[in-house]
Amino acid sequence: MRNLGVWLLWKLHSGTSLEAKLWAMYKGLTVILQKGMNQVMIETDAEQVVQLLQEEPGDRCPFKNLVEDAQILLRECECSVQHVWKEGNFYADFLAKMRANQPEEMLLMNDPSAELRELLVSDMIGMGRERT
Repeated sequence: MRNLGVWLLWKLHSGTSLEAKLWAMYKGLTVILQKGMNQVMIETDAEQVVQLLQEEPGDRCPFKNLVEDAQILLRECECSVQHVWKEGNFYADFLAKMRANQPEEMLLMNDPSAELRELLVSDMIGMGRERT
């Protein structure tokens, strides 16, 4: 079974959805490096984030510095990022709802809960489930 790793829940109090997802990616990559992990497959339902991280951001990109910093971290930890459709990413939906109820700005979990593990396994085998 694949390593379930570290789960990072982080809140951005202002900004666009894209900015929040880029900051979450950047913060997650810093945690990956701090924990000495490498070759991590990062999944996100933010296709635009994946595209930004796979190409050079233009001078007109409002998040150019953030994207470039995240790209450096990606190379340092030898991680890769892939897009996962929202409908096939129930554990991310669960984490987003969980994050909304957390008073802390950032929360790290070393092991997912039993409920989250069940959702992760469902996602891994492609089992359909109605979103709540």
